[in-house]
Amino acid sequence: MKYRASIHLMVMVLLSLYTEDVIGIGRGRGTVVIYNNMRRGHLLKIRCRSKDDKLGYHVRRSGGNYTWSFKENIFGSTLYWCHLWRGRNFKDHVIIVAYDAKSFSRGWVRWSAKEKGIYESVDGHEPYHFRYSWNGKF
Repeated sequence: MKYRASIHLMVMVLLSLYTEDVIGIGRGRGTVVIYNNMRRGHLLKIRCRSKDDKLGYHVRRSGGNYTWSFKENIFGSTLYWCHLWRGRNFKDHVIIVAYDAKSFSRGWVRWSAKEKGIYESVDGHEPYHFRYSWNGKF
C-alpha cells in the first residue's frame, strides 16, 4: 500500500511541474533589453544563450536594441549570458551575465553598450551602473 501511495505522490509532483510549464505559473517572466548607445555609425553584435536556448547572432545600429523575454524556470536558476562585440571588424569583445534569476528578483534588466563599457539597470527604475569593460580593460 505504501508503494502505491509513493507512486501516486510522484505522479502528482510530476504533473504539477508539467502543468506549471504549460500554463505558465511559477516564478514569472523575465525580459532583457540590450541597447546600442554608442556613437552614430558604431555597430553592436550580440549573441546570447542559456543552458537550453541559443538566441543566435544579432547586429544593432547605434540607437537600436535587442530584446527578448522568457519564462523563468521553477527552480529559480534561469541564467542567460551574452557575447557583445564592437569596433572595426568587431575586434572588441566582452561576455556578460545578462540575466541571473538569483540576482534579479523583479524580472527585467536593461543593458547599455557604450564606448567605455557595458552598463546595467535592473527593472528600469535605478540609474545605469558600470558593470563590464570591453576586452577586460579598465
